[in-house]
Amino acid sequence: MRKLTVVAIALVAFIAGAFLGAFGMRELCRWTLVSYDMANIDHLSTLVSIQRFQGTPEAYEAALHNFLIALDERERAHRSALIRNDILFSSEMVYADRTFAYIRLSLLAAQRGRVDEAAKYQTLAMAACPHAYWKTCTWDNLSRLVQMVDEHSVWNPQRSVSNHGS
Repeated sequence: MRKLTVVAIALVAFIAGAFLGAFGMRELCRWTLVSYDMANIDHLSTLVSIQRFQGTPEAYEAALHNFLIALDERERAHRSALIRNDILFSSEMVYADRTFAYIRLSLLAAQRGRVDEAAKYQTLAMAACPHAYWKTCTWDNLSRLVQMVDEHSVWNPQRSVSNHGS
């Protein structure tokens, strides 16, 4: 009887360890995917900023489109059971980034004389903005905000550098 009890305890411990190990590995993989995903978005955001000031208008436009694709992939991954993470992911962040990208595409299209394309991106920006839960979603305010952010970008070679009182 004692041998049977020891075998039963060992079997239960083995099964429990296997389940805990599988769960731990799943969580490790999930968090690894989340961190890779966040790094990808960060790298693409940096690429957009660099292309804005150092690249051609075509490279800047391509970077913005790639950034929008990455945001769409991030949103789809968030809905999946494997990568779902409400702590590190917010749909407001995606909509804010999407709104800024569409505004930048609209401004770029307008600079290049593509009026219809600029209007299309402006419509997409205005549709995405309310989902970011901003106070106002007027074109003037948003385009001014994007221009202000771009003017103060660390990648902007014309940016005035302040010594912040030191």
